Amino acid sequence: MRLIPIALCAAGAVALLSAGCGTKTIDDGDLEQKLAELLAPQAGEDPENVSVDCPDDQEVSKGHKFDCEITATDGSKVRVVVTLTNDDGGFSATVPRDAGA
Repeated sequence: MRLIPIALCAAGAVALLSAGCGTKTIDDGDLEQKLAELLAPQAGEDPENVSVDCPDDQEVSKGHKFDCEITATDGSKVRVVVTLTNDDGGFSATVPRDAGA
């Protein structure tokens, strides 16, 4: 089934990792799992059958945005915009209408 890039959205919180000098970063593996669990069902996909790729070492800072990519079982890819909503790992994720890769 193809992931359709329309108004899919999710919110949640992820685990944080501490780096040098007290800098907190997102646990990208935890974020990828949460995005699959939250967004795949909205597109009619089983979360176990999609893959999600997010960049490593994203610093936790309210308002920070970065892109992740979801790949469906049929190989279609969709961009997901992740926005950190606080300094404690809260996030929102949206799939923009033009997100098909």
